[in-house]
Amino acid sequence: MTQVNEEAAAIARLLGDDRKRIIGWVYLWNTSELSILWIDRCRSAKVIEPPLSQDTLAKAKAVTPDAVTDLLETLSTAGQEGSL
Repeated sequence: MTQVNEEAAAIARLLGDDRKRIIGWVYLWNTSELSILWIDRCRSAKVIEPPLSQDTLAKAKAVTPDAVTDLLETLSTAGQEGSL
């Protein structure tokens, strides 16, 4: 039986270069899928706050398009390196 996306919670914000303007929200669905709600698609996401855990990303990879997980993994890894 295929699970249906019924519930989602915002788990992170996508920020632009200035680290102040929210340009999108990352949602985690009950199926472990990650999705992005873009508020300002004209700008590139540079920061994710908070970075996503490796566990969250690993679970999402089975049900989320590669382009989404690749972007979120890149931003999360960059965020973790910047906090060291």
